[in-house]
Amino acid sequence: MKLICLLSLLVGVFAVLIAAGCCRQMVEAERPAAAPGVTTDLPLGIIGETEVIHLPEFSAPFEARIDTGATTSSIDAREIRTFERDGKKWVSFVVEARSGKASHKYELPVVRTVRIKRHNAESIERISVMMTFRIGHLTLEREFTLSDRAKFQYPVLIGRNVINGLAAVDPSRRNVL
Repeated sequence: MKLICLLSLLVGVFAVLIAAGCCRQMVEAERPAAAPGVTTDLPLGIIGETEVIHLPEFSAPFEARIDTGATTSSIDAREIRTFERDGKKWVSFVVEARSGKASHKYELPVVRTVRIKRHNAESIERISVMMTFRIGHLTLEREFTLSDRAKFQYPVLIGRNVINGLAAVDPSRRNVL
């Protein structure tokens, strides 16, 4: 009698496990496939709310916040000074690793002056330059505004001018690349 009860119990448990497995397979089969080309056509695929970028002049990476609300990317720059070279506007500035162990002085042509809208504050103007950097497996040259980001957690902000057509952002993930 005990053997029959035990066998009945095992058969019942086995039946529940099979049913659960079948249900899971059916649910997965019923899920719609991803729309063609949504992320597969993006060179970086899905990235997180934070990623690292690499500047050629530095051995250590820089932490970057991905901000789909920002039109233009921004980098923490100090000692920003404009000057003229060959009749054109240039800027010199220093980028320092947050560790304080490395810094690099840049001299680059000014691309434009950008008016930055700020929440609950007056708009400000920032100088923008073209900078070369690596994100994931891609080496890119994109526009960055120069800003003192010492009060921010991340020294680099990556805006839409970098991620458009290259990546989709999943804000629940970090450092995917």
